[in-house]
Amino acid sequence: MSHQTMDWLMPLGCVLLWAGLGLAEVGSFTDCNKYFYQDAEPQGFDMAHTAKICQRYRNLYHFATLYDRSQRIPRWSAYTLGDENCPGQARKMRQWFVEPQVSPKMMTEAESTLSLDEWRSSQAINEDYEDTSYDRGHLNPNTFQCNVGRTATFTLTNAAPMNPYFSRVWWSKLEKTLKAQLTESCRNVGGKPYLVTGAVPRDRNRPYNRISVPSHVWTAVCCDHVDNNRKFSFAFIGENKEASSLQIIPVEQLNTELLHLYKTPGPVEVFADDWDPTTCPREPPKWLAPPQCVSLL
Repeated sequence: MSHQTMDWLMPLGCVLLWAGLGLAEVGSFTDCNKYFYQDAEPQGFDMAHTAKICQRYRNLYHFATLYDRSQRIPRWSAYTLGDENCPGQARKMRQWFVEPQVSPKMMTEAESTLSLDEWRSSQAINEDYEDTSYDRGHLNPNTFQCNVGRTATFTLTNAAPMNPYFSRVWWSKLEKTLKAQLTESCRNVGGKPYLVTGAVPRDRNRPYNRISVPSHVWTAVCCDHVDNNRKFSFAFIGENKEASSLQIIPVEQLNTELLHLYKTPGPVEVFADDWDPTTCPREPPKWLAPPQCVSLL
């Protein structure tokens, strides 16, 4: 690995949602296509038990999520980069939203007349993370957004259980550096960064575990620009554990890896044309070394 890459990689070293405040649109991505590169949602992830959610908060759409009802975690969230600076905003909220819109009725946990079993049938709820060793890990990072957009990321349909060391050390530091680099290398030169972050569910093999703990977490990035020479794409993927590693790879290679990890019946395509160097080149930007495995310890 080049020293240039290490310079940016190593610094990586229960409230309820009420219908009047926020209400996602479930079943279609029609209202949030702007969060997909070329308005095309990722392909190959849909299953009979997944739900398409346009995440809406205070009458605005903020990002898109494909939610796995059976595993009770998102398969991915697609989003763009928010404002560069958010002065005066807290990094985290004390409480997380639930999503009554993926259950049979649209109401809060407190207001619901459903039994606990009915309420839990298709989603994670706040108590699922209580008394566990896992963080509620954002897929769309709260630090990538501002104001109500940041608040909108604190929904359990945008969260997956993450190893706390992986989440707070490796992943959070990577997100911080990635935001800075995409701001400088894409948005500040007239480009638009599109990102998709996903979690790979694995079999639940411990008692009382209703929600799947992901085996891997990944992000795919594409900088769109009117100047093809300024376009780039790349991806990274890491195992959800303390002694993790990070692979920096082309998006096309990520598609292949996700095909095996998700065990999907058909091909996986995160971006509509990541294989075409005239529209979204395979090569990482100059601030990344050639694709390789990078130890995080």
